[in-house]
Amino acid sequence: MGFMQVITSKFKRSKKRTLSAMHHHHHASMPLARNKVFNERPPTGFAAYARAARRYNFDTPTVVGRKGVVFRKSRPTTGDSSEAEVPANDIQNDLEYVVPVTIGTPGVTLNLDFDTGSSDLWVWSSELTTKTSGHNIYNPKKSSTAKVLAGATWNISYGDGSSASGNVYTDNVKIGSASIPGQAVELAEKLSAQFAQGEGSDGLLGLAWPSLNTVQPQPQKTPVENMIDNGIITQGLFTVALDKGDSNGFYTFGIIDAAKAGVNDGDIQYTPIDNSQGFWMFDSGSATINGQTIDRSGNAAIADTGTTLCLVDDDTVQQIYATIPGARLDESQGGYVYPSDATVPVVQFAVGDQLFTINPEDFAFADAGDGTTFGGVSSFYSF
Repeated sequence: MGFMQVITSKFKRSKKRTLSAMHHHHHASMPLARNKVFNERPPTGFAAYARAARRYNFDTPTVVGRKGVVFRKSRPTTGDSSEAEVPANDIQNDLEYVVPVTIGTPGVTLNLDFDTGSSDLWVWSSELTTKTSGHNIYNPKKSSTAKVLAGATWNISYGDGSSASGNVYTDNVKIGSASIPGQAVELAEKLSAQFAQGEGSDGLLGLAWPSLNTVQPQPQKTPVENMIDNGIITQGLFTVALDKGDSNGFYTFGIIDAAKAGVNDGDIQYTPIDNSQGFWMFDSGSATINGQTIDRSGNAAIADTGTTLCLVDDDTVQQIYATIPGARLDESQGGYVYPSDATVPVVQFAVGDQLFTINPEDFAFADAGDGTTFGGVSSFYSF
């Protein structure tokens, strides 16, 4: 989406750190690529909000997510409390960013969704029985370095209701200039409709903490964990900068490239992470709207590159849109819309003890028609 994010994430080093003479790179950087489907069919505000409801199973006055299925609620004015299921293909095509990753020898390049909310590296593969046209496919039989991980299986269900499962191989994985030998690669044998109907991404590379990895009977190391343990990167960290549309977004591993992100080293702020749930979770105890402070004591937030909206408690969201003349909760859109020529407020959210401002130019998410815009800040209800 339009918000500019720079997330600096630090892993602790494993006590068992193995150095290998074959690796000469101590950091890696790679640009983001625009998902061709996103460019051809940009998402609507409703699609993004419905997908968020499906991912987090929250309940709103307009949509509700229950165990991976989204329902649109009827208008309160009708007096009918019924709900209608939202078709899966109405929640697709909101994946904006993908990153090219090469797997195997000589190797095939796949466009993967880098997701800070999960910890599996899984790909579209030759094991699939469903239609695979429009995707790059990893076939271990065509890689001289592929080895089956005997008895290993994986099965992941995301908060948005999508799921994937299959078997596991190890192979060489190249991310930018960094080559990771013996990386566990999870081959999809089955995909839920959400993935099978999707286009533009050939799989997912998880960047959350290793505790979320789903491989059984023995969880496997994530690419970042292997980079650290094998000395491929000297600093146990990665960064991500999501751009607004000028294709200058990037990921780095093992290095903080402040200049490339358009900031100075001294501008970078740090805050403690609570990884008890496997996510990049941090305290976010306050917000401001046009300089007026909102106390959100005890609130925590997560940095999730798999979600396209900024999801906030409903009281804060109502206060934000109350400052925009003509803003309203649009039931057909699923969220708040406002006149496209309106002046939006200056909104700040706390990351730890530091407040960060949403650029007013980035507040808009999508055109909502009739001279209105769907706002990029939406309500995060029960979950």
